Amino acid sequence: MVNFNKKSLFLLWIIMGSIAPNVVEAQGCSDAGFCTIPLRPPAASRNNIQTELSYLRGEENTDIGNFSLSYARQISKHLQWDHKITLTYITGIYGTVFHPGDYYTTLRLALKTHTGRAVHLLGGVKLPFNRSNLKINNVSLPMVYQTSLGTYDLIIGAAFPIGILDMNLATQIPVIQKNRNSFVKEQAPLPGDFPTTNLFYRKADILWRVGYPIKKNGAKWNFNPNLLAIYHLGNDSFENVYGKREKIGGSSGLTLNANLQIGYRINQQQSLLFSFATPLIVRDSRPDGLTRSFVGSIAYIFGW
Repeated sequence: MVNFNKKSLFLLWIIMGSIAPNVVEAQGCSDAGFCTIPLRPPAASRNNIQTELSYLRGEENTDIGNFSLSYARQISKHLQWDHKITLTYITGIYGTVFHPGDYYTTLRLALKTHTGRAVHLLGGVKLPFNRSNLKINNVSLPMVYQTSLGTYDLIIGAAFPIGILDMNLATQIPVIQKNRNSFVKEQAPLPGDFPTTNLFYRKADILWRVGYPIKKNGAKWNFNPNLLAIYHLGNDSFENVYGKREKIGGSSGLTLNANLQIGYRINQQQSLLFSFATPLIVRDSRPDGLTRSFVGSIAYIFGW
């Protein structure tokens, strides 16, 4: 952990301030899953409850509010069991959607290397509350209006330090594809550059996060500027009006996001976590509806 000082904080804000204004509309990290799952336990308490409220700016001027509730149980000194559910509010030119999204359950195992450094391993699944086929007045909606991707996913990851840096590596693999979205661009009743996602089929992702923690011993505030890279392993696809599957060109490749996390410890049992993210490198196409130009969130954590 890097000791906090005024020079470090000033450099941190210069970096974040210089990159954010240069991005107007691009693909940012949102809840396909693991980019909002901490791979390292947030506290040493035996039980932790976390509530998080996020605001996201989506494609075609959609406004998105996401609420999540998490519970973590420390089963033993080395093992922790986490649960998380999401609830999403989406509003835009097609109307308003308010519906549960996904349920996550993960196990985290803490190990020590021969040098005494901690390594955290994570494994779990994501289960959808719907099949990405939500409608308004029986009108098929683009993926940006869906609260889940409709896939049953396997999530595997690890968190470990390298020098003064924190590293996270993870993969999210759609194992069962139950997406029943029926949006067809050519049949859309309203304007907008939403791609066809009829019976959408999604490829897997690999995540790599590099963080630079800044904290002064005994301080209530801590800062973690980090870069989050997500590589999409192949082009997604949909079923066209003739019943044939078509690949979506440009939907594979790299997305790179800049993220700033700010933590505040209220007392031994309570803390707040603020997070802000914006994209730096984007893919040509992101048909899953997860395009974001800005992500901001606040979380409250209570442990006992």
